Amino acid sequence: MNLEENNIPTKSDPMTENDNTLSNLVGKTSNYSEWKDVIKINFPELVLPAEVCLSMFGQLLIEDIVNPCAIVLVDVPSAGKTIILNMFTGTDYTYATDNFTPSSFVSQAANVKKEKLAEVDLLPRIKDKVLIIRDMAPLFGQRDDDLLRNMGVLTRVMDGEGLQIDAGVHGSRGYSGSYNFMLLAASTPISPRIFKLMGNLGSRLFFLNVLSTTKTEVELAEQLIKSSWKEKQKMCTSASQSYIETLFKTFPNGITWNKQNDSMEIIKIISRAASILAKLRGSINVWKDSSLDGTDYSYQEPVIEKPDRINQILYNLARGHALVCDRTQISSEDVKIVLNVAFDSAPSSRTKIFRFLILNNGAATTTEIVTRLNCSSTTADKEMEKLKILGIVDMTTDCDDFPGRPSKMIRFKKEFEWFYSNECLNLIEIKNTNDKQVAIEKQETLASPEEKIFNEFL
Repeated sequence: MNLEENNIPTKSDPMTENDNTLSNLVGKTSNYSEWKDVIKINFPELVLPAEVCLSMFGQLLIEDIVNPCAIVLVDVPSAGKTIILNMFTGTDYTYATDNFTPSSFVSQAANVKKEKLAEVDLLPRIKDKVLIIRDMAPLFGQRDDDLLRNMGVLTRVMDGEGLQIDAGVHGSRGYSGSYNFMLLAASTPISPRIFKLMGNLGSRLFFLNVLSTTKTEVELAEQLIKSSWKEKQKMCTSASQSYIETLFKTFPNGITWNKQNDSMEIIKIISRAASILAKLRGSINVWKDSSLDGTDYSYQEPVIEKPDRINQILYNLARGHALVCDRTQISSEDVKIVLNVAFDSAPSSRTKIFRFLILNNGAATTTEIVTRLNCSSTTADKEMEKLKILGIVDMTTDCDDFPGRPSKMIRFKKEFEWFYSNECLNLIEIKNTNDKQVAIEKQETLASPEEKIFNEFL
């Protein structure tokens, strides 16, 4: 795709917040570069999650993508999640809602006549669109029985093959065939029980941590004086709507993707990310048994999904991002999106340890994990043990960090050594200031002599 060939103007001069270029682009953003500049000027910290969201629309345009992709933006309240989602509402290709339950996909409401139920069913209304749910926290906060039932329905719908429901009120109802759609949602941090439940079901949800930084007192004060959040959000929404309309007008019949043109090296990285995510979000079921002599035995059985479905979803996400970036082949820029989604789509404690291992040359001790998670040594050892059970790390007890007790050390298994390479480090999002400095120092240490000479020359 080349938008210039369709007589669509491109940006010629860089924008600054003080000139009129930004306001002139609002309402007529026609290419990816212009769209990204608008987001970067107004909400620089939200560029990555906004790119991920935009990629969902790109997936709708690729003909062979028939698997729904669901991504939930995660952060504490008032972190910008809703601002991001609001950027993409208001087009013919979205369906936004504030109140959602999986039972609404195919309704069995007792107070609605059966012949009228099709009018309230959600599934046909979101076909070939992006479903936007501004808050998934109420669904995740349900009792275990209700949550299990609703997540089971959501899991089935996310197969993209429709949904058939049998209930006592209206009997058998539903839809079968191709019902592809994309799902964007927001939630406060996800509890471990949600990941355990989804792990046993076969999770269809992916997550991305927004990780907005905490503003200083001065920044908060200047925010009140200098800019209006509503006005900035309006500009980003207008730019997003305009660009999405451009995409769908450019490809009214979709696009046939030539997979043979994609780099095999990049595809291998995507598959690598799928394999590690399958293990990272595996569910560990623990139970105890007693022998006849009164001895108690504890069993820990991991349920690790096969990476095939994850692999396809991540590849689709990469292609969707490439398309909205005016490309028809995937590149390292698309891999950056994939890796950050993959690393965040696991329980928070595992994600934090995994990202720390990347920065820490693939190894960490109990003491370091205690500092990283701000937890007790017992909790740190427990989380390290989980990564061992899931087959991600090897563990030793040769390190004596704590007086009177051996401290454990974990290290990436050999097949996962790539994840602490410079190549991987260059592709992940790092927001913590201290982590950024560590990453810079590590890159300098791992750089080849040729790279060091080149960097000094620059």
